[in-house]
Amino acid sequence: MAKKILISVVIVDFFKAERVVNNVERILAQQGDFDTEVIIIDNSMDSGNQQILSQYQQSDNVKLFFNKQNNGYTRGCNQGADLCNGDYLLFVNPDIEWTSVSILADIIAIYKRDPEVGIVGTRQMNDDGSTPDTVRRFPNLAAQVLRRSSFRRLPLLKGIAEYYEYGEFDYFKPANVDWLQSSFMAISRHLWDKIGGFDCRYFIFMADPDICYKCWELGYKVHYESEIVVGADGLRCSAGGFKDVFSNRVLRFHIRDAFIYHFQYLLKPNIPTARKSQNQRSSSVNYEQ
Repeated sequence: MAKKILISVVIVDFFKAERVVNNVERILAQQGDFDTEVIIIDNSMDSGNQQILSQYQQSDNVKLFFNKQNNGYTRGCNQGADLCNGDYLLFVNPDIEWTSVSILADIIAIYKRDPEVGIVGTRQMNDDGSTPDTVRRFPNLAAQVLRRSSFRRLPLLKGIAEYYEYGEFDYFKPANVDWLQSSFMAISRHLWDKIGGFDCRYFIFMADPDICYKCWELGYKVHYESEIVVGADGLRCSAGGFKDVFSNRVLRFHIRDAFIYHFQYLLKPNIPTARKSQNQRSSSVNYEQ
């Protein structure tokens, strides 16, 4: 009998234990010809949070680790990945809601249909039924500065931020994209090991465009799948403009991580060559052919 595919789901928690419990139960209820393991990394350093999560300490297919200090989202993801044995890794935010028992099977099907796919993300739906912006073009410094300032409304500048934010992207069609958020991101183990995981220089943000850039650089695709839908709470912890920097610590991390990204890619093309070539052919993918 052939060995079953193993999917490793990594959840990095920060004071959302109850949402994590709901997440784990829905993950373990997924149906398909595969095995599943869940790795929970808790960065909360809170006894109440730990008490809720401790129900999984003796679970066979759930690994639970309580960090003694908050090492950040990116390091937490890598820490969880180091504990994984899966053929595919799936990084899931605690606030994600599983809307179907076939989501993991549907993600595996994408990889089986197209071996060139390296990273997969799905459509998310907020509690109010709206679709959050989880797909963007590769960042440039001007766009990231302008989108947080009032200057973005000026006629000569407004297109710069809007182009990066990719407001015209059709979330109801599957497509290969520049990058997508790691709030619900699958990656093949082979590619993860080849890249070396998320870059730990990023504390919370920008590790996702970075790993997607490297995915394209190595000749693999970043695929957005509109037919697979998960729920989300619709909250953006990094929302705000420059006037909010002093009151929003998370926003400060976002700006810090953005400058690290732009310094890292200062001498590189804004778009990897493989992505440019694929863009010229077609950004849309029809897997029903």
